[in-house]
Amino acid sequence: MGRQKNISLTIVDCKNHIQWTSIVDSFLEKDIYFTYEYFKSSLAVDEGEPMLFFFENKHGKIAYPVIKRKIQTNTNLELYDITTPYGYGGPLIEVRTMESLLISEFREVFNEYCKNNRIISEFVRFHPLLNNYSGLETEMEIVHHSKTIEIPLQQEDDLLSRIPGKTRNMIRKALKNNVEVRKVEIEDHLEAFMSMYYATMDRNQASGYYYFTEEYFRETINLFGPDIHLFGAFLDEKMISSTLILTKGKYMHYHLSGSLKEYNHLGANNILLYTVAQWGDENGIARFHLGGGYSSNEDNLFKFKKSFTTSQPLQFCIGKKIHDPVFYEMLILEKEITENTGFFPLYRSLNRLTDSRPPINHLLPKQHDAD
Repeated sequence: MGRQKNISLTIVDCKNHIQWTSIVDSFLEKDIYFTYEYFKSSLAVDEGEPMLFFFENKHGKIAYPVIKRKIQTNTNLELYDITTPYGYGGPLIEVRTMESLLISEFREVFNEYCKNNRIISEFVRFHPLLNNYSGLETEMEIVHHSKTIEIPLQQEDDLLSRIPGKTRNMIRKALKNNVEVRKVEIEDHLEAFMSMYYATMDRNQASGYYYFTEEYFRETINLFGPDIHLFGAFLDEKMISSTLILTKGKYMHYHLSGSLKEYNHLGANNILLYTVAQWGDENGIARFHLGGGYSSNEDNLFKFKKSFTTSQPLQFCIGKKIHDPVFYEMLILEKEITENTGFFPLYRSLNRLTDSRPPINHLLPKQHDAD
């Protein structure tokens, strides 16, 4: 961890995982997407250098983890941009007195760092549960991209009674069909989960980006330890639907899932999510975040998730900022990009394997600007 000269900004790299963890854990509103482990796992699918920027003044404190990426260019200059990895991120903000002054003073020194270190652009996938885009409207372009769904837990009334009738009936149907849901040891069922996951990717015609290797799964499981959980729906001891769940503090996320299509009519996916929500409720989780749809707020995945709650959808926002307009335009010209597709940053639009897909929250979410 080092302190930049003349800038009251502390910068932690991925090698200093103890300091990274200490900073994130000092915030009341922490979540898995800000952890060292999550950023370490993201390197398996996204190249770059994880960095945590920490700022503190009398008004409060901010922790902002990002991935710094080198930009391929024909010049001899080393140019970079920064992004938050797939999933949800942005700044952790804890206010003591005045939020506006905390944010503006942080952005002043952060923008100066970007200018001095040839960081050309910044792309942020904000966290729907934290609304951490609020207050940054004057600092960058904020785009209200799509909606996501959560199931509030720790409520006074019974969880099942708060689930809309049609989905409640599907849960009861699964029970009548003798579908049983259990939390299982990941190592014992990893191959079965992967098989269902890949089958789900095939059905949804997912890009190669989402076909994670067994090495990736094992590395992620090892990194997350007690914060990752596997639940399976079984029929006659055969796992027919399953999901990986991430937890941290009072938040829980529907991360990756897969199912066998021939059993979907039994209501296995419905009782699986309901049982996971029950488990979270019993273990002190306050909010179960299901994510959004494949590409819109009207597709079948979004409607399936929305069917579990009467709560209003959450707002998923992205942020875009050009720190150096001259180099930004130079890169666009260098790569001979003549059409503004809306992709950000535009100079990366020719290399879209890992950046082009819309939110797919029950796969591995990688939110970005709409095409």
